[in-house]
Amino acid sequence: MFRLLLLVCLFISGAASSNELWLKISEASKASHELNYSGIINTTDLNQDIQSTKMIHVNHEGEEFLKIEKIDGADNLLLMHEADAVIYDNDQNKILIKKKKDAHLFPNIFPSNLEKLKDSYSIGDGGDFRVAGRATQMLVLSPIDENRYNYHLWLDKESHLPLKMMVIDNNKKVVENIAFANIEFLKSQDISWFRPNIDNDKAYSINENKNIEESVRKFWTINDLPSGFEEVSYSAKRYAGLNAIAHQIVYSDGLSYISIFIHPVAKNQKPQIGSSKRGSSNIHAEYKKGYQILAVGAVPMQTLSYITNKVNLN
Repeated sequence: MFRLLLLVCLFISGAASSNELWLKISEASKASHELNYSGIINTTDLNQDIQSTKMIHVNHEGEEFLKIEKIDGADNLLLMHEADAVIYDNDQNKILIKKKKDAHLFPNIFPSNLEKLKDSYSIGDGGDFRVAGRATQMLVLSPIDENRYNYHLWLDKESHLPLKMMVIDNNKKVVENIAFANIEFLKSQDISWFRPNIDNDKAYSINENKNIEESVRKFWTINDLPSGFEEVSYSAKRYAGLNAIAHQIVYSDGLSYISIFIHPVAKNQKPQIGSSKRGSSNIHAEYKKGYQILAVGAVPMQTLSYITNKVNLN
């Protein structure tokens, strides 16, 4: 009887501990939106390639403003207001301006509904560490199955802001490592910095690859998605000068994202078939009934292969 009571107490204690850790994730999500901060972020992929960027984030009267500049290589820039981002990519003698929506950029990596994460990940306490000279607590999000990766998160103990994230595959290899090298918390809500760096020696070109506004018939179905994944966005774009439409569907479990691209293949083109890797993302390609089906995401290759095989063209 005593042993049974002890097991019950341990179970209740563990459940409470888990709830407390999930509460820290909620605080981290809130901090990434509400705090004002700037710093240098280093991103390292599976090939140990390092990219350094300078970030500044300000919540000005309830609206978020974000600026990310590449430190190495071309002077590329991203400006983001709320969910709408504009990317300025240097391309030799011109600068390409592209629009992006609903980007999930570190440290703002959490979904609006944190309950969704609990269906796909368990949570654990990884201990105390120092990141960017600050005291942090590491939380470990472990997947419930083999269809997604492990996420290790280091949260600043004082502000709750995520200062580091490590994505680890099922073979315990680090797929991506993102961390602040230094960080400063800002007291001012000044947003005078929220503007592009104009280069008068280069021409500016707007990427007009607009989404198709009219209704587009979805001629495919994707059934039996891996547990926890659901559609979060869909878009269709027309190829310039061609009577062909490319479709993109994005699925997510709250942390992991998978993009499915479906487009027709011209008779004189060779479709892609097979698997490859680009940076932290896996890529799997299939060819069905004249259409190229491409799956891209920082998830196991078997997950991408499974989903592409589940695409049924009507």
